[in-house]
Amino acid sequence: MGLLAYLLLLTLPVEALVLLLFGVWMVRAIEQRDLDALDASLQTQSRDLLMDAAEEGGRLRSRINDRALAPGTRACVLGENGAVLWETPPGWFAQCGLEGKPLGPVQYSMSRRMGGERHRVFARATRLLREDEASIDEPTGPLITVVLSVPLTDLDQADALLRRKALTAGAALLALTALLLFAAIRLGLRPAAALVERLSHIPGPQGLERLDADRVPHELLPLAHEINGLLDRISELMARQERFTAEAAHELRTPLTLVKSTLQTALLAGDGRDGLEAALRESLEDLERLERTAESLLELARLDTLIAKPEPRFEEIDLAALLRQAAERFGSRAEERSMEIALALDPCMFRGNRDALMRLLDNLIANALTYAKAGGTVTLRCGLQGDCIEAAVEDEGPPIPESERERLFERFYRGASARKAESSGTGLGLAIAEAAARLHGGGIACEPCGEGNRFVVTLFRR
Repeated sequence: MGLLAYLLLLTLPVEALVLLLFGVWMVRAIEQRDLDALDASLQTQSRDLLMDAAEEGGRLRSRINDRALAPGTRACVLGENGAVLWETPPGWFAQCGLEGKPLGPVQYSMSRRMGGERHRVFARATRLLREDEASIDEPTGPLITVVLSVPLTDLDQADALLRRKALTAGAALLALTALLLFAAIRLGLRPAAALVERLSHIPGPQGLERLDADRVPHELLPLAHEINGLLDRISELMARQERFTAEAAHELRTPLTLVKSTLQTALLAGDGRDGLEAALRESLEDLERLERTAESLLELARLDTLIAKPEPRFEEIDLAALLRQAAERFGSRAEERSMEIALALDPCMFRGNRDALMRLLDNLIANALTYAKAGGTVTLRCGLQGDCIEAAVEDEGPPIPESERERLFERFYRGASARKAESSGTGLGLAIAEAAARLHGGGIACEPCGEGNRFVVTLFRR
């Protein structure tokens, strides 16, 4: 469903409801106005009918003048005991079923069905003056009641016609409103269409062009900023991907080239069995390096996939216990270099991915044991820092220059100490550690620590 149709579906029901409520109110108001006018007419007729109804002495005249009645009006005069004193046409009051107890000195009006049609009935009761009463404020003479009735057929027909006209006019007005809304929404969506048109001319994820926020309406500014941010992230991602692909190809090509060159040289030299064995051993070392690189690349790809998931599966982990296990795994390797692994651990419970955290800690500890001076100490720490958990690996190796610290976690980057030590590493260990930290919403940093280095991992508790 298009945005235009969606907005129409949202606004038309509201407009139809407003028109319906207004139409019902207007029809009811007109009907009530006509009914009030009819009641006023009946009230006037009753007053005129009673004006000359009583003669001196408080007795009702034997003949009441009915010229005050409008055509079609039926009337009846009741005495104090409820007896019919006068009516027109004769017998009307008994036929309509209005007999009952005499009314008090009040007036009322109501609509009821009589003789198969609706009537408006008006009743008014009043007391007559006695001969000795000079005041007319509170007469005490006999109570007489006038009951008037007029058929509502003409009024009902007029109301039905009014409803049909209101329904027709409402439907026409709704159709006109729909057309106007369609035109207004199309006009209002022009800035969005212009935004789409502008996006279609941006030459791809690596293009440097962005949306001009100055030409975007205020309401669409957040969208434009988000789109520009998305384009920036895509461009950065594509650049990193290209750089990573080129570096990976180079790293994979180098051992393959060495293996090929070694085997070809051995075959051409014809050094016999000893030469072939040396060539095979050298080729095997290169293949092992190639295998480590491939495994590291797969690990990075797996971490990138986990990072992209909105809700990765985590479990409850004791970070201090995880560091103790890592220290035990690297115990023999530390003894080979006469090094010691010291522990300074506080209890830290954390929800995370166990495999990723183990790989992170193993890489940091392996680097510390590889590049620190022999006979030194590697210290493992963990503890709570506010809402975060911090794990640290400290060594007593040569301090890493500040110019290199920013690039340590780049993929395939190898610092001066790694190159100087002629390590067989792939340059992916710290990149894997940094990806594992990002998986847990945290980060990793390198900072000087006395004469050595400290790698600090910050993890956010969930």
